[in-house]
Parts: sequence; structure tokens; C-alpha cells
Amino acid sequence: MSTWSAHYFAQQEQLKGQQKLSSKLRPAAIGTGIAVFGRIVLMPVMLLSVFGLTGYLSDGTFLIECKDSYFAYSQMDLVMSGGCTPCHTYCKRVLLQMNTFDHEALMSKPTFEDLYTATSWDYSILSNEALALADRLEASGAICSGGVDEWGSPLSIITGTAEEVVEIIETLNLSVTPLELAEAKKGIETKDECITKWAVEGHLRLFRFQAVKNSIDYSSIPAADFNVYPEYADCRPAVNNEGIVGEKLALATAGEDLVSVVPDILKLFPYSFDSSLPVISRTLATTSPTIYHVKAVNQSLFRGYYAGCRVRTVNTTGVYIEDACTINKHWQNYGLMLQAPDDIPACTTGSDSVCIHNYYNSLWEWVTGTDSTPGRALMKISVFRNRYADTVALSVLPGMVMVQMLLMGVISLYQIMSHKQSVLLTQIWASLTT
Repeated sequence: MSTWSAHYFAQQEQLKGQQKLSSKLRPAAIGTGIAVFGRIVLMPVMLLSVFGLTGYLSDGTFLIECKDSYFAYSQMDLVMSGGCTPCHTYCKRVLLQMNTFDHEALMSKPTFEDLYTATSWDYSILSNEALALADRLEASGAICSGGVDEWGSPLSIITGTAEEVVEIIETLNLSVTPLELAEAKKGIETKDECITKWAVEGHLRLFRFQAVKNSIDYSSIPAADFNVYPEYADCRPAVNNEGIVGEKLALATAGEDLVSVVPDILKLFPYSFDSSLPVISRTLATTSPTIYHVKAVNQSLFRGYYAGCRVRTVNTTGVYIEDACTINKHWQNYGLMLQAPDDIPACTTGSDSVCIHNYYNSLWEWVTGTDSTPGRALMKISVFRNRYADTVALSVLPGMVMVQMLLMGVISLYQIMSHKQSVLLTQIWASLTT
């Protein structure tokens, strides 16, 4: 070591020894101590925690995946407000559209769409009771709509009191879920406790079925069925779905579980039948104010169908359907059909596009109204949404850069602390500690 460097270092050591403790605890000295502690203790611990306790080096992802999806309820979502023009029509016409289901739970897409291209209607098909009901609905101010909405989906809907909805179902003998019928009847009892209109609507939905055994790539088919709901989910009464209707074995599977292999999108929402699918609660906490400021609401349950009948249980014994349902050979060809959510994604452009998926409960519910446009029905949709993104792997490059910076810092610090031969490093260290 040069004489000048040694003399300089000794002089600095002597000056430090003469300093009082209070004079040593200067902001610069404290900052230096914190920097040294962070570099040689805190930062290594943080990096080891990230690398060892997370999936950063293995299966870490940049965006939220299905297993961590975000679930939310939005009442009368402004983004999902729209309408149906010209859909507001005579109630007997909508009753006629609903009556064409002929007491079946499902209707094929072509047959359902034909209802909205017809130019003439034969009301003689309706019973006298149904025609009288149509007159009462008109007189009471019920809103009856049938047509293709602004999202391109055909629908038939009647909105009125809970009593009127139950009367529509019973007069036309519509095949609705026993749970929803029980909820509407319970709504009659609680109509003064929670004021809301009720609706019965026929709507196209997408159903998935397994075309290749044990394959996760399900095929799909659209079909129409009914949904019954209160316009405000705040007022949906709690009704137990367990044992609400009898069941019978429709398909024996000899130990095979037909829902053991399903795509992720069929695991996002609760179903109305017992199975080995993940249990999803139908009760969802509200994160924004609702009309009655409730803390939680119940969503409608997805359906499963087999041979045109609603499914009650799927297990290794077989598929059980509602005991009063008659098997339909047409729908039996598709096997077990599981209702799927509707996806409205937001995607980047390019060959390697990435999508944020917004999966909605496809048993759509909305507040119906009218405006000054003739025949227009307003739709303020309340949504149950499950959101997650495509898998985008994390890059380990930033972590490696941090490791490199840490090592360089530790090496530099070691040189400053122990290699007194370096005049420049000695001067830097002296300037930090004096």
C-alpha cells in the first residue's frame, strides 16, 4: 500500500476515534448503515423469499388465472345497458311464443329464432284461460317483449308481479326449474318486505357436451330455455334446492363420472345438480351499493340437461333427472349438456394476442322499462361476472438482473470495507463515514 494512502487511512481512523457518538449519528451515516443493511441482509432475504416461496421460477404468471379469478356482482351495470327494438308488444303474442315450447324444457335454436321472423300468429292455439290472462296482463301494466335485442339475441319476456309470473307458468304449463318456481311463489309471500317486479323469459344459451370421451375439448350447442327471476336480486328469497323435486336414473354409467373431465369455464358458476364439480357458492357479497343495500345476493343456478330433462345428480352410478320428465330422443344424442357462461373478452391484437375474459352468468337478469321510441323495451342488466386472463408466463430476466445487481453491490461493498489498497474506494468509504 502506498505511503500516502496508508497515512490518509490512519488519519481518518484517528478522526473517527475522536468523534463522539452523537456526532457519528448523522443523516449520512444513518443512511449509509441502512443502505448496507438493505444490501447485505434485507435484499437477499427478499429475493430468496420470492424465489423460494412463490412460483416465480416455476409456474408464476403475469396475469390472474382461472384458479384466482375475480368474481363480482354489478346491479344495473351501466356497461350492459341497452334495449330491444321493436320488442315491446302485445302480451298474447309473447304468451304464444312461450307456448310453442309445448311444455318442454328446451327448444332448438332454429325453432326458437323462427318465432321472431313470423309475420302472422294463430292465437287459437292459446286456451281461453291464456287469452284471458293476456288481457289481465295488459290491464295491469305488465311489460311484454319478444324480439331480437341489441346484442343480437332473440328473447321472449314478461315482467310483472310475482303472482302474475306464477300464473303465466301454471297456465301455460311452462317447464321451469322447480327452484325458480318455488322462489317466485316465495316472492308472493315476501312482496311487501322487498318490492320488486318478477320476470319469466325464454332465451338462447350455450351448452357444452363431451364429444370425445375423457377429452377436455367440449363441443357446444345453443338452445333456448326459461329463466325466472326478480328484477332486483336483493329480493330473491332463500329456497333450499336440495330435495325440491324427485329424481330418477336416466343413464347408468357403470362407475364412470361424466363430469370428471371438464374445461375450466364449466367450473366458474354454481350448478343446480349434485356432482363432483367444484362447489361454488351461489351467494355473492356485494361490493357496490344495491337498491336495498344488502350485503349479499344469490345468483341463479346453471343447469345441466340430459335427453331434454333437467339433471338433478351426476355421479359414478349415472345421470339422474327430474322424475316427471320424459326423455327426448333428439336431445339424448348430445349426452350430458352443461350450461356455459357467456364470454365477452378484451384482447390485445397481433399473433400472440392475450385476452382478459369476462365470463357472465348466462341466466341474464335485467330491469325492464320502456321509453318514447315506439316498441322499444329498455334493458338495464345486472351481471354476475367472473374475470380472469389467459396464461402469460413471468419472465425471470428481471429477477436475474436483481441478483446480478445484488452480487455487484456486495462485491463492491467488500472491496470498500477490506481492500484498503484502493485509494479511490478508500476515499469513497471515508466520505460516507465522516
